[in-house]
Amino acid sequence: MNPTHLVTPSTARSAFLLSRRHWLAAAGLSALGSVLTACGGGDDDDPREAHKRVQTLAQGLVKQGVVGAAAGWADPRQVRTAVAGLRRLGGNAPLATGDLMAIGSNTKAMTACAAASVVDQGLLRWDSTLAQTLPELARSALSAYQQITLRDLLDHRAGVMGFSAIEDVDLFVNAVGPEVLARLQQPAEAEAFFLQWLLRQPPVRGTGADPGFAYSNAGYALAARMLRAATGLGWADLLRQRVAQPLGLSLFVGEPMRAGSQQPAGHEILDGRLQPLPLAEAPERVWLEVLDPAGAVSLTVEEDARWLQWHLRALRGDATPLPRSYVKGLQDLGHAPAGRYGLGWLVHAAHGTGWLLHNGQDAGFQAMSVVALDGSRAGLAHSNIATADSMGLLYEGVSTLVA
Repeated sequence: MNPTHLVTPSTARSAFLLSRRHWLAAAGLSALGSVLTACGGGDDDDPREAHKRVQTLAQGLVKQGVVGAAAGWADPRQVRTAVAGLRRLGGNAPLATGDLMAIGSNTKAMTACAAASVVDQGLLRWDSTLAQTLPELARSALSAYQQITLRDLLDHRAGVMGFSAIEDVDLFVNAVGPEVLARLQQPAEAEAFFLQWLLRQPPVRGTGADPGFAYSNAGYALAARMLRAATGLGWADLLRQRVAQPLGLSLFVGEPMRAGSQQPAGHEILDGRLQPLPLAEAPERVWLEVLDPAGAVSLTVEEDARWLQWHLRALRGDATPLPRSYVKGLQDLGHAPAGRYGLGWLVHAAHGTGWLLHNGQDAGFQAMSVVALDGSRAGLAHSNIATADSMGLLYEGVSTLVA
């Protein structure tokens, strides 16, 4: 693979770029609703049965063609996890419970959680605007963006381009030119250039019943810039200090193999066959990392299950280290209509049961998480492949864990 794909635009090459940072849009999230429709309620799940379920799910995903799979289940008291398959196609190293898996857009809830801690500290408000927080960016931005707020960005209601479609990537690359992208290789200058360009593009509107909702990875990059202005901390440091440390979690920013060559590889269909993806390097890498706040976390299946478990405890009213305003936001979603998106979660309601759910895709990995709004249980699944069919397998599998 040629690492200069980012700066030599074409449909095929932009598609390769997108595959490295392709977090699924709202339509993909909504699709899980039909899977969860038949799921029941209650919090009396048998832990032994839950352990059997996660083992069955992980093994079943591998039998259906997933290279390596992980599954997790949690209630407020305990978690159960299992893995199956291989770290890399063509190798013989089995996937291990301590291996990292990229969770893609499921990172968004962590970014929103970090933002809530900044709001609780009084350094920003949910309604802090672009003009108030980043006046240097606002000066060159279209008037439509002057009054967008931190919460607008986190809820995908700011109207900024999504960068979850090939067309957006092509537009950016073609507009600025390969020479500029090759020259700007410092993270700060790449971010500044990208955000200035982004805020000069016409606003987008969502489709469907809620035209105010337009899913945007780029919006999370802009939110992270607002958080840095308020705290002096870059997104990765903020995530570690405000989310990972208080919750007792370990997480890694970046694709799993950046933590070590023995970590799992992501896989996609390339040249007509499933194969491991190489790591992006310069000049592509610095531009991909601008969108890290939208989906760059990797973690183990147990850590992901514990992250969801904190949500269960908070939703039940237990004291947790989760920021107060984040918990309130989750509780408010319990009263929101189905289809509402907030703070990195989509609301689904079926037969009297409410759910928070999200999926993610990054660097040949996929992830799915579901949390019961009554705080009773949560389920998740990870895969180290990303194909046209694999997310559907995760959808179906997670539904069995929370049924």
